[in-house]
Amino acid sequence: MKPTASLICVSASLLAFGVSQAACFPDSPLTRPDSRYEAANASGSEVKDKETGLVWQRCVQGMQWNGTTCTGAATAQDWVVATKTAADAKWRLPTQVELEGLSEKSCSDPALNQTWFGAGPYGWVWTSTDMGSPDGAVVVHSGSSLIANLIKKIPLFVRRVRS
Repeated sequence: MKPTASLICVSASLLAFGVSQAACFPDSPLTRPDSRYEAANASGSEVKDKETGLVWQRCVQGMQWNGTTCTGAATAQDWVVATKTAADAKWRLPTQVELEGLSEKSCSDPALNQTWFGAGPYGWVWTSTDMGSPDGAVVVHSGSSLIANLIKKIPLFVRRVRS
């Protein structure tokens, strides 16, 4: 069972990024099936969640959708820079609940819908949710769906959203 309700303290040594194939439970129906999503623009670089109405960038910050996959290098940013650059581009950081909403509960490593969000590196992704401290914010791991509270000065991945 994944510890989604409790926070997990992690050290900087656990911030490794990687790309892998999803490991899905064979007898478990997908919680985030392909039919839940649709392209939100002509290029397919934006994805609309038909259940929540949220529009997501298909690729993490720094990568671009080429019509088939995400290409380029992911750009890790600290929380302050990520928040500012998202707002400058008319996007925002997702809340913890929103980012957790992308997690495919029937798969791990990565715990994302592979058709719509499967291209790119997996690792810790910033949310806009803070923990009541000016120094920390909640992060969600796109590979495992683990949740942590990390210092805002650490460069991590960014996946932007808008309502």
